[in-house]
Amino acid sequence: MMTRKTVLEAGAVALGGALVAGVVLGEHADPAISQPSAKQDGEILNFALLLEYVQAGFYTEALQRAKLTGELADFARTAAAHEESHIELLKTALGSAARKPPTLDFGDDTADEERFSLAAFKLEDLGVAAYTAQAPNLTTDSLRAAARIVSVESRHAAWIRDLRGMNPAPDAAEPAVDAQRVIDTFKGSGYVQ
Repeated sequence: MMTRKTVLEAGAVALGGALVAGVVLGEHADPAISQPSAKQDGEILNFALLLEYVQAGFYTEALQRAKLTGELADFARTAAAHEESHIELLKTALGSAARKPPTLDFGDDTADEERFSLAAFKLEDLGVAAYTAQAPNLTTDSLRAAARIVSVESRHAAWIRDLRGMNPAPDAAEPAVDAQRVIDTFKGSGYVQ
């Protein structure tokens, strides 16, 4: 039976040899054939908004449930605040087309420090990969907004890697990841109900 943990773990491994993962953005965009458009921007940014809702909810729940301490608690508080800011930035960019917050279920991934840090590592890496995968599919204005977010998501990914005793920057350049693989990994997490 596949649990949230095993789905995220399998997805992270599948996304690259360095356990690269990333944010899931557009369900319909294919970098090889799509041309940036306002319609496509809306789809991609709305998926980014979904991911930001998930991350914000994840950190908020972990702070309440996992009894986080020390730098891990500092990381979760900082990341939660950043994710809330990302939500506002994306909602502003999308206007009335912005999706509503989803119903979330993190299972045991927010139950304790170890489960939390492992899931946070995978979720942050997944976010970076998603934004990177969809960058060629965005118009210039939307790319500017996404770039402001992905740079911070990369810092989150490095920080949680360091807290887990991992190399915070294992690659000189972000490995290319197929957008559909990122989407499938995110959907398989079971976080969105």
